[in-house]
Amino acid sequence: MDINQIKDRIAAGRMTRRDLNRVLASAGLATIAVPHGPRTARAQGGEAVSFTWAGNDVPELHGEYIAKHGAAPEFSIYADEYEAFAKVNTGYRPDVVQPCSPLVSQWRDAGLIQAIDTSRLSHWPDVFPILKDLPGTQFEGQQWFAPFSWGRTSVTYRTDMVEWEGEDSYGLLWDERFKGKLAVFDSVDETVFTAAIYAGVDPCDMGDAELDKVMALLAEQKSLLRFYATAESDSVQALAAGEIVAALTWDSGAAQLKAQGVPVHFMSPKEGVETWCCGLVLIKDAPHADKAYDLIDALLAPESGEFYISIYGTGHSNRVSFERVSDERLAELQLPRDPSGLLETGVMYCKFKDKDTVIERFEEMQAES
Repeated sequence: MDINQIKDRIAAGRMTRRDLNRVLASAGLATIAVPHGPRTARAQGGEAVSFTWAGNDVPELHGEYIAKHGAAPEFSIYADEYEAFAKVNTGYRPDVVQPCSPLVSQWRDAGLIQAIDTSRLSHWPDVFPILKDLPGTQFEGQQWFAPFSWGRTSVTYRTDMVEWEGEDSYGLLWDERFKGKLAVFDSVDETVFTAAIYAGVDPCDMGDAELDKVMALLAEQKSLLRFYATAESDSVQALAAGEIVAALTWDSGAAQLKAQGVPVHFMSPKEGVETWCCGLVLIKDAPHADKAYDLIDALLAPESGEFYISIYGTGHSNRVSFERVSDERLAELQLPRDPSGLLETGVMYCKFKDKDTVIERFEEMQAES
């Protein structure tokens, strides 16, 4: 599948942007340059260069920039934000990069980014306040991160195949009635994180004892699973076919199933729903600093947010964007027109204290017979 086919699938709602990153990574595609016009995506061109996730390079997200400069920004696409950090850390110089919030401090500590002058962003006043103040994104009164997209990770289940009484809970993924009919991600970022929430453990501050508790839960869960999903599409397709009855997905996965007419419910677990936010950082000594601000502002525009919510099925940082989305689409996504309360009560994804250890323990648990 080439990049244009992949983008067509995203636009048709058959593949999410986060799903795509996993597909690229599993295929060994580390970085793909996506040219616009005759230029390749390199920092020495005339337009601002965005080093970003696949799917964030479409013109619908950069309308204001294109209108002002008569050309689209240039893009380089990475498979995941760790690969992006490694490439910039070894000398690649785009203008902006789009990591998720827990990694901002890593970029800053490495001396790769500079503070963002938010007075130069016309849409900054409309960004949800809670997203402006995420942990690790402000230092000494300066803003180092412009939030762009956000979403939720929770349980999607078939309402015609599961009888669930009481409050929504991650506990459904440990229900022995559905042994062999459940799936979770093959990823610590989602599976370990949500298991920690279910265990009553702070995912951001797990010591050895807390990690032991979480891994014991995951070992218990393993025997109930049909599979570990390497891409969200695996679970979405299995849910649609009735092969499984419940799975850990993003909110966009549930929306895809509803659009197909599959009767599903996306849980708001009583233990707290995992939320995540990705955004933009400004590279130190950015080659096109002025245009970089225009690029950031274009992504924060309500028109960009309307497209992102409606097409990709996840949240956007501009509150005005939600005013532009239809009631029907918001209902499909189980998003309120004002999601401030949802953001305030969610458990925002954070960087594990020792992610290498978490990954090692997760892989050991999976390998055990």
